Amino acid sequence: MTPETKRTIILIDDNAILRTIFGHMLQGFTEYEIDFHSFKNALDALDFLDNNDISQSLMPPILFVDINMPFMTGWELMDVLENRTDFIKRTKIFIVSSSTSKNDQEQLANYPFISGFILKPFGKESIYEILKKID
Repeated sequence: MTPETKRTIILIDDNAILRTIFGHMLQGFTEYEIDFHSFKNALDALDFLDNNDISQSLMPPILFVDINMPFMTGWELMDVLENRTDFIKRTKIFIVSSSTSKNDQEQLANYPFISGFILKPFGKESIYEILKKID
């Protein structure tokens, strides 16, 4: 596959087991090549984003972001990313959470650039469906 067909996928979640399982799930996805990165907190992910221009690739990057994390919540990360207009225009962002809180569902409305909400636990089929639908 050419670099033009490679897609960057980033998972930001403080659960080490989920990060490992998610990476293994992506290995079975064959629609396009994946450059996978995972981070245990949003600060590390922001550092990566600041030092790597992933938004310039032909295929838009995809972020999967947990809500409840140490140092910076997923919502606080959304507040930071909201100011990076070029980045959020090209990036598909999905919130992943085990929270069924009405407040979290309502919070989604504050960030119209979020592409969806994925309830944990989830299987690879649901992730594959999302990845297949993204242009």
